[in-house]
Amino acid sequence: MKQLIYVIASLCISGSCIAGEDKQTEAERVAQNEIREAVLRIKKDIESSNIKALQNIHFRSDKFTKFGPRNFERQDVISTNQSEAEFFSSMSEASYQVKDLKIDIFDNVGIATYYPEVSFIRNGKRVEAAGRQTLVFLLTDSGWKIVHEHGTGR
Repeated sequence: MKQLIYVIASLCISGSCIAGEDKQTEAERVAQNEIREAVLRIKKDIESSNIKALQNIHFRSDKFTKFGPRNFERQDVISTNQSEAEFFSSMSEASYQVKDLKIDIFDNVGIATYYPEVSFIRNGKRVEAAGRQTLVFLLTDSGWKIVHEHGTGR
């Protein structure tokens, strides 16, 4: 009987520890909301071709990296800003949808993953595409900034 009590007690203690890992703090909820707002601003900036805002969300550092979706090579912040300026300024009638946004917070780092669905006109032709997007944010003195991007098409 004593062994059964010990087993039940240890399971309850273990279970509460595991359950505690999933409890979200107020700071995490605030961070998630801030990153959600940043992602939705990116959506609006893409749709309006607001190049300056799209560039300002990037962490200006040699630690910034990006993969895809239009360039297979690893990009730094300078090449990313140039590439995005050329691409987003060459399109019109853009629609950018953020599907199934998931945001995880790890202290001063946030990871946003979602499925973008885009539609726009470029070179006189309607383009529609979908993919997967990962944005890694770092909390800086000037707010959440993207330190890494990875986009792939479906």
